[in-house]
Amino acid sequence: MELISQKVMHVRFGEGCVVSKTENRIGIHFSDPIGQKVFIFPDAFVQYLWMHDPNVQEYVISQYYQKQKEIEAEKQRNLQLQKEEEEREAATAAARKTASRKEAALKRRNSRYKNKNS
Repeated sequence: MELISQKVMHVRFGEGCVVSKTENRIGIHFSDPIGQKVFIFPDAFVQYLWMHDPNVQEYVISQYYQKQKEIEAEKQRNLQLQKEEEEREAATAAARKTASRKEAALKRRNSRYKNKNS
């Protein structure tokens, strides 16, 4: 949806007009002396801004909720990766411990064998 030229209201700066938009920023021009301000998109529309057009506002809020879902999914992926890494580290540590025990047992057995044959 095209947001450039859409009218907005800000809780402190009043009425403005969208002049630029990137993936996560939106530029709004307010009347002088305020001028142009840049906000995080779409987060600012939950706290400070709202669109004059209700359909555009609904679109912006849907973008916010979509972004929140993506953030949550990324957190879950990171937690899963962290858990898998911890499990791999634990398995590696257990394997090292087992190998160390086997090596120590083998040394003891070889030592006993040498002592018997001496």
